[in-house]
Amino acid sequence: VDAAVLGSQAAKELRGMRRLVVELAVEASKMARQILGTPPDQLNFAWKDIFLINIATVDHQHRRLFTILSTLAQVSQVPQSSENRRTDIAKVLKSLLEYVLFHFLAEEVLMKRVDYPQFKQHRVIHQAF
Repeated sequence: VDAAVLGSQAAKELRGMRRLVVELAVEASKMARQILGTPPDQLNFAWKDIFLINIATVDHQHRRLFTILSTLAQVSQVPQSSENRRTDIAKVLKSLLEYVLFHFLAEEVLMKRVDYPQFKQHRVIHQAF
């Protein structure tokens, strides 16, 4: 593959990432408000195409995060008297944490590879997690 083609693809990916970072931040803020103010049985972690950044690997990882969050919402709906509820929630939270850390690392590797201009700022967000 020609280096110019790779450069063009990287530039296209960067434009897509920049455009959607703001949209993702807005949606994440909405979701946070939803989580904090909504009973578990009313949470909705449905994937929306607005989250697409058109980088297949990252889009796949974001979808996976939504799947784990949906599972967490479902497990949270189990009556508190259920003897497996705490164990199930702990397993899902562990899975979520592990996948988030994997995703952050994968995102940072990609950003460095394409020389993403806001890499340092985005990395600070990851480190705050």
